[in-house]
Amino acid sequence: MEIKNLKKSFGKKLLYKDLSFQVDQGQIFALIGPNGVGKTTLMKMILGWDKDYQGQIRLQGQKKLAYSPESPDFPDFLTGHDLMEFFIKLRGSQDQASELLSLLGLEPTSKTLIKNYSKGMKQRLAVAQALVGDPDILLLDEPTAGLDYFGQRLIIDLLEKLKDQGKTIILNSHLLLDVEKVCDCGLILMGPESHRSFSKEDLAQESLGQMFMDLAKKSYQGGNYV
Repeated sequence: MEIKNLKKSFGKKLLYKDLSFQVDQGQIFALIGPNGVGKTTLMKMILGWDKDYQGQIRLQGQKKLAYSPESPDFPDFLTGHDLMEFFIKLRGSQDQASELLSLLGLEPTSKTLIKNYSKGMKQRLAVAQALVGDPDILLLDEPTAGLDYFGQRLIIDLLEKLKDQGKTIILNSHLLLDVEKVCDCGLILMGPESHRSFSKEDLAQESLGQMFMDLAKKSYQGGNYV
């Protein structure tokens, strides 16, 4: 995947200008930045849901993309198993709902309705549905939001397994220590013209948290990140 000279605005607010980076197959690529900087918007542009931008987003070959949202909004009158069966039929997949639910630590035979799920359970369900259909590229927006420590470890372990399978993962997360453990490279977004790419080699020399704070200090002017 290649992003080249990307420019995106919402009205008078410029999110990014001349943004370029590349994600290779089988990599875990992290998007890091403060709230409102445009990480989720960038994911939606990659998915093709938002085409109001300048620049280029190129995918090499025919790739199946899947998305796990930060705040999943599923029909609350269904059970988790019902929802998975819906997505399996929708995508013409041969996946087994029970296997995917179990993979995310959810009870396959539970009759609990989604409306009674905790935030963490909904987040796990969002990741489970993203796996339906064996996608090539997974865009995971805060997949550990609302999860306890055990849930966070489950997701981190899953990311490593998916990488071993050759999946490409674009990960948006505020848990910098966990990101450091699993990502191959990434991008820190701080303002329209303030961003920094990093690699595994960079992380061996400097923590992601330190990179983040250094870029924030350089970018903060007059009450805004520039």
